[in-house]
This record gives sequence, C-alpha cells and structure tokens, in this order.
Amino acid sequence: MFVNQIIASVNPKHPEVNYRIVAIDADKIAVSDLSCNRPRRPFTINVAYLNHKKDSKAWVLLEPSLPEILFKDDSYFKQKVFAKKLKSLSNNAANDDVYDPLALRDAAWETIQPLVDDPQKLHRYLFGDPTGLLQELIELSQRSKKYVTSMLNRYFRDGGIKNALIPNYYNCGQNFSLPDLPKLNDDGSYDLSSKPGPATKYGNSYRHVTQKDVEDIEKFARSHLRNRKEVVLEDLYKEFIRFFGSVSIRPKGATIEEMMEEFRLPLGNNHVISSRAFKRQLNKIVSKLTWLRKRVGEKNYSRDHKARTGSAKHGLRGATSRYEIDSTILDVYVRYEFSNELMSIGRPVLYLVVDVVTSMIVGMHIAFHGPDWTGACQALLNACSDKVAFCQQFGLSIRFEDWPCCHVPRELTADRGTENSDKNMEAVLKGKIGIEVVNLNAYHMGVCKGTVEKSFDIVQKNAFSPLEHGKVIQINKFDEQHPSRNNVLTSDELTRAIIKCVLHANNHSTRINNRTFEMERDGVAFAPRDAWNYSLSHCVIAPATLPREQLLFGLLPEASVSVQSLGVRFNGLYYSSTDFERLPLLDESKNFGRQSISIRYSESSTNHIWYKDEATKTVYQLELTERCEAYKNQAWEQVHHRLAILRYQYAVAAEQSRISSMLLNADIHFLEKMAKARTNQHQKSLAKGIVSDIKDNRKTEADRQHYQYQQDIEKGMEGAIKDTAPNHTVSPAADMFGNPNAVEEIPHG
Repeated sequence: MFVNQIIASVNPKHPEVNYRIVAIDADKIAVSDLSCNRPRRPFTINVAYLNHKKDSKAWVLLEPSLPEILFKDDSYFKQKVFAKKLKSLSNNAANDDVYDPLALRDAAWETIQPLVDDPQKLHRYLFGDPTGLLQELIELSQRSKKYVTSMLNRYFRDGGIKNALIPNYYNCGQNFSLPDLPKLNDDGSYDLSSKPGPATKYGNSYRHVTQKDVEDIEKFARSHLRNRKEVVLEDLYKEFIRFFGSVSIRPKGATIEEMMEEFRLPLGNNHVISSRAFKRQLNKIVSKLTWLRKRVGEKNYSRDHKARTGSAKHGLRGATSRYEIDSTILDVYVRYEFSNELMSIGRPVLYLVVDVVTSMIVGMHIAFHGPDWTGACQALLNACSDKVAFCQQFGLSIRFEDWPCCHVPRELTADRGTENSDKNMEAVLKGKIGIEVVNLNAYHMGVCKGTVEKSFDIVQKNAFSPLEHGKVIQINKFDEQHPSRNNVLTSDELTRAIIKCVLHANNHSTRINNRTFEMERDGVAFAPRDAWNYSLSHCVIAPATLPREQLLFGLLPEASVSVQSLGVRFNGLYYSSTDFERLPLLDESKNFGRQSISIRYSESSTNHIWYKDEATKTVYQLELTERCEAYKNQAWEQVHHRLAILRYQYAVAAEQSRISSMLLNADIHFLEKMAKARTNQHQKSLAKGIVSDIKDNRKTEADRQHYQYQQDIEKGMEGAIKDTAPNHTVSPAADMFGNPNAVEEIPHG
C-alpha cells in the first residue's frame, strides 16, 4: 500500500467505492473521493477496516492512474500557449483571451504551498485538528475561502503534485457521448440544434451522427470489408447508404415472395449522415493496420509487413549447421556468343546457397534452364566442393582462403517449389551425404529464408549497378532499344562477374548483427568469412568433406524401378550392364517374378542410370540395352514425348488389329459354313476311331503338291534360258544368273 493507489469496490452488491490514497499514518490513511464531480476534502479510514474489506474481497487496491499530461515538462505547455497566441493573432483576436495554464498553476501553488510544504501542518490538516490552518492560507494569499479549499482539494485528488493544479481543461470533451437516436421535431424533421460544425450554407444539411449510426457502421464493416479488395471509402459510403439510407417500398399487404424485385426509395440528406462523418466513424472502427491487412491479405501481410525481432540462426550451433538455397532470374540479358550479330539468349537463373549463421555464400550456379532440380543439384554440389578448381574454369585464380567453403551442411532449407519436391528431398536424405534435415517453407513465403533472399539483393546490386548494357530497366523507356538488343556479356563473362561479387560479399561486406559474445571478446572482424573461419575453428566436431562422386550420387534424383528378364525397366526403357548381369537380380526376376530396386538417374540424359548395392556399397552404371538404342543421347522430355506418341500409335494399331481379328473370325466361320454345305451330300461314317486309310490319302495329296511344284519350276525357268549358238546349246550357269550381292563397277575417267 502506497500513496496514489486506488481503492475500488469489487462486490456490486455494496456501494461503489473509488478512493485515492493521499497520505498514510500509523493506523489511518487519508483518501480523496474520486467519484465526486467537484473535488472534496480528504477524509480518513482506519487501516484495520481497510484490511478487513480487502480480506473479505469487497475492496481491492489498484495501481495509480494519473493523466500523462500531468507529467509533461513546462516547455510543453509553453508551446501550446504560444501556438494559441499565434492563432489568435492570425484571427485578429485579442491575446488576452489566451489563458496561461502555468500562470494559473503557479498562482494556486503559492496559495497552498505554506501548508503542503510543512509536514507538521500537512499532518494536522489530514489526520489532526485543522483549526486555523485554512484561515492562515486565506490571510496570506488574500484569496477567498472557496478558492483556497478548491485548490487544496484538487491538489490531493489529482495526485499531490504541483501539476495537479493545472486547470483540467484537457478533460473537456472526454465524457462526450453520442445520442442514441436522432431527435425529431414536431414537423417530422430532425432537430439539428446540437449538430457540431458550421451550419450548411447551400442545399440541405445532413443529419448528425448517433450511437445507432455507429452500430450500423460496425455491422456494415464486418460484412462488407473483404480481404485482397481495393477499398475506396466513397464507394463504401454509397454501399452503406444503399442499406441504411433508403427504405424498402412494396404494395400494402404484399409479401416478399410476391415481389419480383425489391424497390428501395433513397432518403434525403436530412435523413442520412454525410460521407465525411461516415469515413470519420469508419476510420475509428477500422485501424490503419486492419486496412493494410485487408488490402494486401493475411499472407502478404505476414510476409512483407509483419515486424520480426528474432534471428534466422536461432537454435543453430555454428557454421554449416543450416544452408539456405534459392534461385532467382537475374536482371540482365546475356549475349549469344556463337553469332556475329548481337543476339540474346535471355536472362539466366542464379542459384545461391548461403550459410545461415555466418551469411557466407557457400555455393552458386548460373543456368539457362529451370528453376529445376538439376540446377539446384549443381548449386549444392558447388557448395560442398573446392572453389579453387571451380574459379579456374572461368579464368579466375584464387586461394583456398579466399573462399574456404567445401563442407556439407546438417540442415537444408528450400522453397516448396516444383523442383524441390518431396521425392527429391527424400533422395537427398537417403543419399547419406551429411544432410540430416530438409526444411521446406510454405508457398510464397520467401521471408522464411531471408538470409539467401538478402544475398540476392547484395549480389545483383554489386554486379549490375555499374553495368550499362543489357541491364533490365524497371521503367520502360519506349524511345530506347530493349535491353535484349544491347547485351554484351557472354555466359562465362557473367559467371566471372558473379563470382567476383560473391567474393566481395564474403570477404568485405560488414555484418554487425548476429555477433556473439565470444566474437566480440576475441575481436573477430565483421566480414562473413571471418565469422565462418571463427566458427569452424571453435567447433567440437568438424563438418564433413566428401568425395565429388559421392556427392554426385547423393544429389541425383531417386526412383523405384522394376527388374525384369529384359533388364532394368525405367520410364519405359531397359537398362543393363555386364557387371550388373553378374548379379542374380535378372535371373531371379525371370524365374521367380519381378522385383523393385532404387536407382539414381540424371534428368539431363537417358544414357545411364546408377544402382548402389547396399550390401557391398558398390555403385553400378547401367546403360541402355540394344532394344532401346533409339533413345540414346536424348533428354527425358523428348523421350517422354516420343513414348506418348508410340502409346497413341500402339492404341490405334491395337484397335485395327481387333477389328481385323473380328473380320478374320467371320471369314473363317463363313468358309467353314460353305464347306459344310458342300459336304452335306457326302457319305458319313458312324465309326468313332481314326480313319484307317488316312496315310494313303496323305501320300496322294503330297504327290499332287510335288507335281504342282515341278510344274511351277519348269514354267518359271523358261524365261531364264536363251539361245547363244546355232545348235541351241544351253549357256553356262554363270551366264544365266548374275551375282545378287555383286557391286556394279563404275569405270574411271
């Protein structure tokens, strides 16, 4: 219990109590009643009685509640007075009308100061015999008794500080409340005598706002404000007037079901509130943040407008704990280098892999396909590989210390896009290259991986700000050529520029956030590379570095295929190899049924797939078999397209085969029917066994066929015999027939 605490009643059955503690004595307290309109003299309450009320939960002690304006500095009030004087001068009004609250306060303070500054007199006035104290103040100040008592009472009621004597004009209008309903005159018009604001000069005046109008606006706002909708307040006012500023008209006795459509009669200005009043009340109900949420939508607000005080590295141990990967289309056009004309191959896709803890860009890749998983695999492979050899491919010579990133992360964060499917992420985890956790963010929530998103901004700003050719212009300039016709950088030159920007960002950009106490203590520099080296040098378990072939196999997409007697069937094609045929899988599939295995494949080519034997940890490379040789050296998109065409052609051929088979069956049945009709006159035997003379009949039919064949030979050879001598001798066999495999000789010269 202390001074200025509020004593309030809790039980509604008891009288309402609202006291402010003014002073505390041994067994009594002095309080001032706050429920009175005019401040009254403080009175005393026994502490035992107060404790009894508190124990019975009839009263409760609350924290002090004083207006903030009472704690303002004198300069605040002086500024207010000066502003009012300037306003009165501009209106040609007398400055005497502007009162000075500080002067009124000081005058009141001089009146009661002899009492409140003397502890003995103050104790007598509150807890003892106050005889003569009030008269003494009246004689010293030459003020009236009413003035002295009112200043004393206001001083104790409003907090017992000097500023409590400031005239409480700041409370003006605080207790104003709107009327519940508009007041009607005898002639049926609304009474506008209490309407605020200047009178209307032209036209009919609008009705003043009532409490019912506020309730109608609240109801209207709940039902008519929709997310992701452009809000025009004037249109909302028209919609509000359509509901609450018109009356429904229908014939007497007619029901709603009998009406073809509702007819509403709009009311005049004196029956509705103005557009300005509607907007003012609506803005009181709907806050600025609510307007923003409605305009951009909840998801966009959470992504772009919500404040974030946390850190992306929360819960991570150090460098390589988590990498973030993402892709973006660069704002530059690239030149087609295999042409003498300035031609463009479009805007490339940049993949970046960034360490979350240190903001180090650990990997990159530039591609003209995708975004797809092939490009993401290239970026991850680059993030976990040596950068010296990578930079040498593009004519840059660096030291390992310039870009010391060749480690596999423990976690990977990516977008939930088409390239980062659950199947691909599962393949990465099954690859066992060191990545144990994959975090897939929600759709269209790039803020969940803000580290890599910020890195894109840094790289593009450093790379393309100095460029003058091929850079994408945000504002179209129709009097200039399109940037695709003014590009000068080739793909390798652009990659070299991006590498230099990455090296600059890693080695020379300053990062003052996310610094730990140990980094400050040991004087670590501000570049991401310094934080990276410091984190790796102090880690307990060093991050893994794997061979390139193991990384490649672990990052390739995985698929479940069927092992058949013809080979391993994947996407309609068959694969095998000499080493794989030594395994019992093919023979077991031929004799005991097909079985499934997991393989890795490349999305860029159909030539090979890879199978890893988990028992021996041996990786087998399988090639296309001869039956699928037509699909070598092709991309999977082409193969899928061709197989789809073949399936359609096969379906058409199967339909034709079915129709032909039906016609064949009909012909055979017809032949059988005709043959049966011709044999109806023949004698039939009733015996059950085989015909006894079937062998003789067979021999007779064979002799007939031999005779027919001999006749065909003699008739066919007549054209091969020619007369070359008078005695009609037959020419040699070499002259009769030529060599069917001989090649015609072409004479030279």
